[in-house]
Amino acid sequence: MNKIDIVAFEYALSITDDGTVFEKFALAFLSAVMGYDFMPAGGAKDRGIDGLQSLFDRKGFDTQKYQVSTEKDTEGKMVASLEKLRKNKIRFDTFRYITNREVKNRDLLCDGLSAKYKRSVAIFDLKWFAANILHSEATVNAYRTYILSNLHEFALPGRSNIVSNLNSDSRLFVFLRQQLDYSSEKPQIDQLLADSLIIMSLEDTDPDKGIFKAINEIKDSIRKLVKFDFKSIELLIEDRAQFLSQKPNRRIVYHSKANAYCLPFETRLQIQERNIRDQQLLDVFYQQTSERMNNYLKIKEVSIRNAIDILRDVVFRIFYQQGLEFASFILDAETHDTIEKELIDVVNSAVDESSIVLKNRELVKSALLMTIRDLVYNGTKEQKDFLKALSNSYMMMFMLHWDPKISTFFHTMANNLKIFVCTSLIIPALSEYYLDPHNRRHWNILQLANKAGVKLYVTEGIISELCSHFRMIMKLYHDDYSRTEDVLTGDESQIYYVNEILIRAYFYAKIRGHVYNFKDFIENFVDPDLKSLESDLVEFLKEQFGISFLPSKSLAIQLDAHEQELVLERLKDQKSHIVKARTDVNTILTVYKLREKNNETAEASIFGYRTWWLSKDVNTYRAVTSVLSDKYPESCYIRPDFLYNYIALTPHPAEVEEAYRNLFPGLIGVNISFHLPSEIADYVRRRMQEFKSKNPGRANAILRRLTEKLKSDPNLRTKGYVEQYLEQEATKLSAK
Repeated sequence: MNKIDIVAFEYALSITDDGTVFEKFALAFLSAVMGYDFMPAGGAKDRGIDGLQSLFDRKGFDTQKYQVSTEKDTEGKMVASLEKLRKNKIRFDTFRYITNREVKNRDLLCDGLSAKYKRSVAIFDLKWFAANILHSEATVNAYRTYILSNLHEFALPGRSNIVSNLNSDSRLFVFLRQQLDYSSEKPQIDQLLADSLIIMSLEDTDPDKGIFKAINEIKDSIRKLVKFDFKSIELLIEDRAQFLSQKPNRRIVYHSKANAYCLPFETRLQIQERNIRDQQLLDVFYQQTSERMNNYLKIKEVSIRNAIDILRDVVFRIFYQQGLEFASFILDAETHDTIEKELIDVVNSAVDESSIVLKNRELVKSALLMTIRDLVYNGTKEQKDFLKALSNSYMMMFMLHWDPKISTFFHTMANNLKIFVCTSLIIPALSEYYLDPHNRRHWNILQLANKAGVKLYVTEGIISELCSHFRMIMKLYHDDYSRTEDVLTGDESQIYYVNEILIRAYFYAKIRGHVYNFKDFIENFVDPDLKSLESDLVEFLKEQFGISFLPSKSLAIQLDAHEQELVLERLKDQKSHIVKARTDVNTILTVYKLREKNNETAEASIFGYRTWWLSKDVNTYRAVTSVLSDKYPESCYIRPDFLYNYIALTPHPAEVEEAYRNLFPGLIGVNISFHLPSEIADYVRRRMQEFKSKNPGRANAILRRLTEKLKSDPNLRTKGYVEQYLEQEATKLSAK
């Protein structure tokens, strides 16, 4: 039986707000666990009773009622259903409520309802599903079918059909255009945000009192400050701290004795004054807005205890569900129609998921809607300043992939990618075995891509090439390095002149006491006697990176021998090893043949092709293009740095939601708003207008073209290009 990630399972189930989709899954799952079938409840259907939708009987036992629901108010829904069953005199002995929500007081609620209605009442909630997911192959298959068929259609909170929403939503278009268009010479958003967070993390430092922060302490402070994991920002912290401490525009101070940083007095004073102003702005915003809301509630003759909480939730949902449109409206007074259309949905969802009693909800919705309209269209100076600050912060988050639609797009793409991995990624990844986790660049790409759902493969040719490489380095070590180990390990600078990266990695590890000899090092990957080399490599790649071995026969394709020879002829002056060249050519042609076999050209959506070749070597692909461009005009080459920056580092939708709840609305959301370049908002506005001018068919084609270019264009190595750490150190050494 396949392994199931229980956390991922619970998340996938909990985000389902489409009742029809959950109903289909729940019935299949229940049948697998209980061994019997269900049919729509005849009594409810005959009477046409409103509110008893998704009510089922156990087949052959019409007094056993099962109701499937995604509603968040479990108790309210159960009470309403039980009351309607009783009121309409529908006979039942047992009532089972099936939900994808976690019901905290499940047993207590069931006991109370059983006593009240004199019937057996039980709840099968999210935790029940999680406890039974491994019940049988049938339950696992029900989940797999659910994931493959439906998960990509969901968004948070309360949206369905996410693929079509992505097609018609300007966010994806604006983001992709910005990633491709925005000049690397202009300020980078990730650098600006890193600078802002570094400075904020140093607010409590004081050199007069000997209070400094080292790099690791700065990172810890940032994590506590923002309360979510900025993986992409963390990689910049050390470099940006060094930059900020240098003249002529020094903003932080580095103390060499402490090997740590602090803020100069003038900066600390400015930040303290700004924090006071920001806190005052936050307080005034809520005071003024809650007063307006209370006035409207009074007009509606209704009162609630949690007006501030509802207001906070609505502001969060506005930025979460329609952030780009709303921020653009606040900053540029654009997109009025879209704002109005979405506002009602935001208010409805906030109230429906609140603790406000059912009889008052419609009145509260009306009062809240009028309050938000006043705030947006006729707000005070303080209210407008507050919303502008949050809008600036949203723009920064958006450009850094922290948007629910952008996150969903890349995670959906990852789940559909099928990638053949070249040795140019695998061998450097193996060489990083003993490096610090943040320096395992190739290793991290493969592991994080697999974790994101990318399906990674190697062919027989790749495994054969790896086997040859291990035999070669074993012989090379024995012939050239075994007798000079003391020299190489006595002076670390000498190891950077070792050409073979795995042998160099061995000496690096030995100097640090990780291994005793070369056999110890090799044994991390394969048996050093190399007798079971192929099976050892297949097992290691699968276990460490989720890379599956695909024998040629399993692919059920036939490569064109004439095409192979044409490309090899073009490569003969570029590659010294004809065997490796042939492997690369065969892999590329395999990718194209699989695309043809699976009809990916006709079926590809805005997510683009599913099957790709992952390599750092672009010469083979260029040779294929030059010889066979008429037959294969589309690239099959996916950039390693694309996988890193857009698949590995793009936050999960759940992380995005957590981040938004911390930022919108809150003091930190105001604090980080001061660093957005002014031209960003103008760029976004122009791109939104451009997107709206396109007809849907043309917009889809453009989105796909932008997606493919971002994946494959080798000229886009503008940030985070993947370089092996030891090779980078060797380059630094040679430059001295």
